[in-house]
Amino acid sequence: MRLFVAIELPESIKRHLALMQNALRDSIRARWLSAEQMHLTLKFLGETPDRDLPRLIAALKSVEMNRHVEMQIIGTVCFPTHGLPRIVAASLRDLSGELGDLQSRIDQACRVVGFPLEVRRFTPHITLARVKDRQPRPSPVPAASPTFNSSEFVLYESRLDHRGPKYTPLAHFP
Repeated sequence: MRLFVAIELPESIKRHLALMQNALRDSIRARWLSAEQMHLTLKFLGETPDRDLPRLIAALKSVEMNRHVEMQIIGTVCFPTHGLPRIVAASLRDLSGELGDLQSRIDQACRVVGFPLEVRRFTPHITLARVKDRQPRPSPVPAASPTFNSSEFVLYESRLDHRGPKYTPLAHFP
């Protein structure tokens, strides 16, 4: 099964992200994510044997959230940061100072189960679109959102079909 760990987004933030997508649609050809697909990824695990699921859940249960994670969308960003874009995303500001620490604790917990540590620096973002062709990057869209917070993270399974990925929550970690 294909797994990842993420923070769910409130509906009000998904509506804000949809407005950002609408502001970008005419400037770049891309596959736009639906509101149901939007989340803040903390750790992508990839293909994972079913037999590892109980150990993974036990390891993630050991991760404590010291306090609520408070965030705000501040605009758009493209990845990679140089050259032609492959991803258009909403950039986030971590107002609580907790998000990077939480991601690191999740990364360490997954390492105990056998997943490699992330080699790239964690850059919190929410993917809005995947760029189809080689195109110049769109102009940034400043789009400050209301602040929002989370007091849990979720282990998801991702299943691909002809309509795109479907995400199923497997476990919630308050």
